[in-house]
Amino acid sequence: MSKRELVVTQGKREKTLKLKKLRVKRRNVVILAVAMFIANVAFGMAFPYLSVYMRLLGASMFMVGLLSVAFNLTSTVFQYPFGWLSDSTGNRKGFIAFGVASIGFFYIVMAFVGSATSVLILRTLQGVFGSAMTPAHSALISELSTRAGSIFGLFNSIENAGYMVGNFLGSAIVGYLGVRKLFLISGLLLFVSAGIVLLIRERPTGRRSLLGMILVQEGRESWRATVKGSAFKRLMRGHLGLFYVTVFLVMIASGQFYSVSSVYFKETFGEWSVGVIFGIESLAAALTGYFLGKLIDRHGAKRFYLVAIAGYGLAFLLYAVVRNVWLVFGIAFLSGVKWVLTINSTSAYVAQNVKVSERAQGMGLLNAMMSLGWVVGPLIGGYLSGISFQLNFMSTLIPLGLAFLLALRLPG
Repeated sequence: MSKRELVVTQGKREKTLKLKKLRVKRRNVVILAVAMFIANVAFGMAFPYLSVYMRLLGASMFMVGLLSVAFNLTSTVFQYPFGWLSDSTGNRKGFIAFGVASIGFFYIVMAFVGSATSVLILRTLQGVFGSAMTPAHSALISELSTRAGSIFGLFNSIENAGYMVGNFLGSAIVGYLGVRKLFLISGLLLFVSAGIVLLIRERPTGRRSLLGMILVQEGRESWRATVKGSAFKRLMRGHLGLFYVTVFLVMIASGQFYSVSSVYFKETFGEWSVGVIFGIESLAAALTGYFLGKLIDRHGAKRFYLVAIAGYGLAFLLYAVVRNVWLVFGIAFLSGVKWVLTINSTSAYVAQNVKVSERAQGMGLLNAMMSLGWVVGPLIGGYLSGISFQLNFMSTLIPLGLAFLLALRLPG
């Protein structure tokens, strides 16, 4: 075979290989999208009624706040090491499936308990085992496309669409079957989602020994690198460290509001409104997520992150003063937009500023900061809401204002 023929043959092989990889990647996008849509249907059904369920079982407002504290404290502790393990083993789908199935299992058990303390314990365990999903999920999405804003925007739209469907379904199921059956159905859907995730085809990658692992040690420089230095310390330095601090502050405000919002909506507008209001937030996120992601790719993550922080302040301020349920539906739409802006812009910021070999850890640290904010926020929210819901909602402007000022210093 001549030299020219060899070059042509090699070119054809490379083209065939690229097409094969593209087909596999597209197939993985579809499988993950279907699985995450179903998972978020389950999340959307169950989450808004956890606080309501606690109140039905006799919990105080402070204990309702502890429900979020327990979940997010354990998530904060375990997300980073699970991200480390995902990077170390090159396994994304296994950790996603394990986390989703674990959350489903504990929801099923919740359907059969009879005390608020039992629900609190189960929610704590959900935080431990469910945290396996989040960093691997974010890292896998970032690896499906080089356009970080667009791919996160696409999945946020899909997942929020699922969450919206779950919100509306949950409202109907509670009305006809009760809260316990709602948790049972949610758990079964999460098992279905976990099974679908396992159909994803991952590229084989070399595995390292995990002996001697230190909790916050970095993953690898390449597929065969050894553990050396600390990715955690590197990620928390400079502008990235400042960025993570702002995320923590924003999530304090988020935890203050959302840890008690279900109870507030139920007491102010009726039980039917809980799922509907959350559903409208999810609808807004689903409709705008992909397009906002494309805008982030074009104009940069920082400016949209600043808009998102301002959106939090405006939404929580309006929730505090508006009493007409139809106007609240409009506020819910605004609130959904600010949420998807936050997720898209922060995920894109990490993807654009953290190298691939540490991306799951970077995403894990992002999610850990969000969870940590939801440890502090609900403690404040539960206490202040015992005095006045309005006082609690208005006080969220303090951490949000500080976060906005600090975010202005981030490089564009």
